[in-house]
Amino acid sequence: MKPAMNCSLGILVCNREVLPHLLQIVAAAERQGLAVEIFFTGEGVLVTQEPRFAELAGRARLALCEVSFRAFGLKGEVPGLGYKDFATQARHAAMLDDCPHYLVL
Repeated sequence: MKPAMNCSLGILVCNREVLPHLLQIVAAAERQGLAVEIFFTGEGVLVTQEPRFAELAGRARLALCEVSFRAFGLKGEVPGLGYKDFATQARHAAMLDDCPHYLVL
């Protein structure tokens, strides 16, 4: 299943301490007119709990691993993510297929 957005840069977030860097990368991609897709997994889902996470809403296509989210005891809504954005690793695999450039944080 391909994402609806044609992605230029895919970012896998698996570290909890990267939000400042992630925001800078997204800003740089915006300046270049690049579409960005971000998938949060493992400890990376904890980034969704930071107040500045909401700054990503509308700037990139966001999704997270629902299994990781639940494993860390997280629940509730996340800014910029809808029900279908709580996904499986299949969504991550689709991002890999769709994005010619890929970063891991």
